[in-house]
Amino acid sequence: MAPSFSKRVWGILFFLWMVVIFIFSSFPGSEYPFDPPLWYYLERKGAHVFEYAVLAVLAAYFYSAMFPKEKRYSIAVLSLVTAIAYGISDELHQYYVLYRGSRIGDVFFDAAGALLGCFFWYKNFFLRKKPYKR
Repeated sequence: MAPSFSKRVWGILFFLWMVVIFIFSSFPGSEYPFDPPLWYYLERKGAHVFEYAVLAVLAAYFYSAMFPKEKRYSIAVLSLVTAIAYGISDELHQYYVLYRGSRIGDVFFDAAGALLGCFFWYKNFFLRKKPYKR
């Protein structure tokens, strides 16, 4: 399914996912400071990991469609760098959203998700293409 998509489809999916992340980051925060419970903290940080894992996978597919002769390792590194750079720009964007803040810790969660996504893409979609041996 995935590798047969065209460059244009992967590019559109990649761009739309960046728009989704931007929209989620545009929601204002709470004007009343509170000490969040553990479940709230885990849900928010888990969302960072998930969002950027998906972003890295979409970036990897897009870049591999754009540069089919490039080594898969290079595609994974480029996807990782792209996702982390977008995470940094997203935190800068949140700095200007009402009652939100910019946190370097969130960039680390974004980077962890991007790394997880790149690993998932590399391991499951690249190495799977080798012939199965019993």
